[in-house]
Amino acid sequence: MADITVGSRIICDENYGTVRYVGEVPPTKGLWFGVEWDDPSRGKHDGAHEGTRYFTTRHPTGGSFVRAKKVDPVRQTCYEALTDKYGMAEDGDTGINEEDLYVMGRSTKKIMVEMVGAEKVSKQQSHENLREVDLRDHKIVGAGPDGILQKAAPHITELDLSKNLLPSWEEVAKITSQFHCLEILHVSENLLEEPEDPASLSPALQTIRTIFYNRVQLQTEQLLRCSTMWPALRELHICFNSITVLDSLGTQFPALTLLNLEGNLLQDWEEVLKLGDMKSLETLIVNDTGLTRIAFKDTGVGEKSGLFPNLKSLSISRNKLENWGDINELDKLQNLEELECRSNPVLSQETDKMAVRLLLIARIGGLRTCNRSQVTVKERETAELDYIKKYGLVWLKAGGDPEPDKNKPTLDFQQTHPRFAELIAKYGAPNKMELEPVTTALKKALISVKIVCPSKGDKVYNKKLPGTMTVQKLKILIQRLVKVNITDQKLSYTSGKEDLEDNPEIELDNDMRDLTFYSIENGDIISVQVESS
Repeated sequence: MADITVGSRIICDENYGTVRYVGEVPPTKGLWFGVEWDDPSRGKHDGAHEGTRYFTTRHPTGGSFVRAKKVDPVRQTCYEALTDKYGMAEDGDTGINEEDLYVMGRSTKKIMVEMVGAEKVSKQQSHENLREVDLRDHKIVGAGPDGILQKAAPHITELDLSKNLLPSWEEVAKITSQFHCLEILHVSENLLEEPEDPASLSPALQTIRTIFYNRVQLQTEQLLRCSTMWPALRELHICFNSITVLDSLGTQFPALTLLNLEGNLLQDWEEVLKLGDMKSLETLIVNDTGLTRIAFKDTGVGEKSGLFPNLKSLSISRNKLENWGDINELDKLQNLEELECRSNPVLSQETDKMAVRLLLIARIGGLRTCNRSQVTVKERETAELDYIKKYGLVWLKAGGDPEPDKNKPTLDFQQTHPRFAELIAKYGAPNKMELEPVTTALKKALISVKIVCPSKGDKVYNKKLPGTMTVQKLKILIQRLVKVNITDQKLSYTSGKEDLEDNPEIELDNDMRDLTFYSIENGDIISVQVESS
């Protein structure tokens, strides 16, 4: 344990901590390590013992004393971890399967084959081919001898040093300075001491474009100080830290194209808006940040915000959004194309997952990808037509009218459904008769039909469907039955009467129409054709 000094990182009973004191603790004899634990519940005090302060912790119960024998003795350099995992030993047989060095002789005795140049080939393969290196959780404490990593693996582009025992950014810099092609660096779960002069380390980190620095108790002030170390940074992942305010991030990181803030307790959308002037930002991830609302107050209905001018992708899953109005606000973003939105209370207002997806698509006009699945032209049309059908009666009652000169919906309706005017301009206003509530008797009337999908086999599905069911709802049912996505379905029907001389195939070509519109009767056969999106 001679290498353990103040500032060293250690493991004790699988708990990680930083050594803050090395010495005796009277009246006991012998060496003690005063440790500040990453998990403060592991500790007992704040560094003071029986009236004497030996060190200071951030948390009142974050510290304790441990004997050297309790500390995990395994500690290695980055070079040792690299050779251990990737087999760059000095014996020259690295990367060669020992079994391949033997052949069977006539007497079934194994004969060793001499591998001419084996040492040279082995070293070349080991040294030259490595691009992505994963050394997570290898108990690494430092780089190793000067320059040895550069000689061992000169072409590494991605390096994962997460969850090791690296004590500081200075020690990280000793490693990264040897990899001149390094672009992606993982240092998550390493509580690294900041350098006194962060800019002095920038030459060692100047090639890095992506950093993962998650779960390190990072605060905003620390992050801002670190910014000068990363001059070429484009993508920053700082998840599950202690960042609650976002002041000056845009100023300190003007070239970021991706920022991942997942798991930080931001709570207020006003904090997110502080990033709105970042012109290079294309991807923003704010999952699980406690957001309760989304609003661009300076932008009116149907207008686009000047904030986040180049944002294409936004992730807002696992927040506390309760109103569809929050989703509507996202249509104000000029270039939003991708949205990930799961596990928010507002989504539970709809029991059907497909219905939720269609509502997200209809409310945000520019989406091309929703929850990591492509939005096809056909799916968008289905979503928007269904939206008109769903809220058509509300529109009429709020003063909407198919006649343009009579169409005067209330301001409240326009704010609640900001895209509705755009949608009826695109598809036409809904027919009043289609939107009128049907009688209870009609609602209860069921039509017995047969559903077939020739490309999926000969199985016939006998179903009783309400005449008021729309084609779009029928497609959702069929998707469950025959496992064909609604965007790939082309539906038609023929009469089930056998005595007809002429039995034309009628296409169900309007997702907003219900089955009674097409005069579907008991016994009719609905056919599903599978089309490519």
